Amino acid sequence: MLEAGICKYVVITYGHSALWGGGMYQMLLQLTGNEAAFGHFGAVGGYALAAMRGMHEFSTGPETWKHIAMGQRKWANLNPAAMMHKKAMSEEDYYNAPMVVEPLRLFDNCLINDGGRAIIITTAERARDLKQPPVLIAGMGHHNPSNEIGQAKYMAGPTGAKKAGEAAFQMAGIGVGDVDACQIYDCFTYTVELTMQDYGFFGRGEGEDWFKGGTIEPGGRMPLNTSGGQLSEAYYMGLTPMSEAVMQLRGQCGDRQLGPKTNTKEPEIILCSDNGGILQSNACYIFRKG
Repeated sequence: MLEAGICKYVVITYGHSALWGGGMYQMLLQLTGNEAAFGHFGAVGGYALAAMRGMHEFSTGPETWKHIAMGQRKWANLNPAAMMHKKAMSEEDYYNAPMVVEPLRLFDNCLINDGGRAIIITTAERARDLKQPPVLIAGMGHHNPSNEIGQAKYMAGPTGAKKAGEAAFQMAGIGVGDVDACQIYDCFTYTVELTMQDYGFFGRGEGEDWFKGGTIEPGGRMPLNTSGGQLSEAYYMGLTPMSEAVMQLRGQCGDRQLGPKTNTKEPEIILCSDNGGILQSNACYIFRKG
């Protein structure tokens, strides 16, 4: 909050991230405050319940999530700014990691850090006169399915990503097949799977087959969270995926740059997502080169 030129902020740290501002902290207390007496509090517990529901309804689980965690770690290994830059992850590492809240292991959880990122938004005309190559917002959509976790029916989908994605694709005038890469809000591995499923990249319960074989890794057909994401680079809320999309479309990502360096397609269109609460809302943005 800005008042008379003074920046007032507070860093709140809880089970899965460090956040700027007290609003998210208060929201989580409201969501789970009455349940804390029974041992359920914080975001990890809420997402663990969602992941368990997904395991029940469409047979997802660690066999799918390991591909997400390991694939994003490979991108982080190409990113010198990533917190996990020099820390490779094997399948054995993933399965041997301690359980945080069942069924979510340590590497299913995003990192805990604080810091800052910024994106400047202006008109397309003004952007073309600036120093850096412009990246255009081609489409956007938002949907909030619920605010009551205890009565939620969407924990295994469809989440807000379905309608948000449909709106963004319609505005951009494209379909899933036109997307060259994705930068998905990844507070947990399950979030990535469910978001991609609801955007229409694969059918319900088809995540394991879609992710395996290096689909999202360097050299894969659909690069995803190419900085390492919030799981392996750093946690800056929705700015983690958005800033990476902008830098990739500008060709500013060094060894992890999409194109010949990583044996991937040079990107023209990148889809980004943001997620609020415990799968309570979703924002979808589609960026393209200017």
